[in-house]
Amino acid sequence: MLTWVDLLALFSLALGLALGFRAGVVMGFVGAGLVLYVLLAQLGLSGWGVALALGLGAGLLGKSLPLTRLSRGLEAALGTLGGFLLGLFLALSLWTGYPWERTGAGTLRYPAATLPTPIYQGVAQSPFAREAFRLAWSTPWLRKALALEGQHPGKGK
Repeated sequence: MLTWVDLLALFSLALGLALGFRAGVVMGFVGAGLVLYVLLAQLGLSGWGVALALGLGAGLLGKSLPLTRLSRGLEAALGTLGGFLLGLFLALSLWTGYPWERTGAGTLRYPAATLPTPIYQGVAQSPFAREAFRLAWSTPWLRKALALEGQHPGKGK
C-alpha cells in the first residue's frame, strides 16, 4: 500500500514529466543542469545553493539562447527527458532524505527509529523508500548527489 511519502514522491515525478512536456527545450536544459549537479557533487560541490544556481542558470540559458526551431515532437521529447530527470531526482530525495542510523551489528537502519511515529510509519511502510535508500547507498555517485554521506542524526542502539 502506498503511503504519504510515496504519494509525494510519485506526484513530484508526475509533475516533472508534465512540466517537461509542456515547457519543452527549457526543461531539457534543466535536465542538463541536473546532470551537471550530479557531476559536481562527485567533486564535493553540492547543496541547495549549487542546485539553485545550476537550475536557474540552465533555465535562463534555455530561455535566452537563440535556438533554431525544433519540431514539436523533438522539443516535447527533450523537455520530457529533462522533466523526468528532475522528477526522478526529487522523488529519490523524498524517499531517501530521512535520517538513518547504524545498528549495534554495524548495519544501517532506514528510517531511524528516533523519528516521530507518523513520519516513521510513513517511511517504514513505504514499498519504495527502503529500496530507494538501498539503491542510493550502494551507488557512490548517487550517495554523493543526494548528500547521504556523513549525515546520520539517528544514534545506534
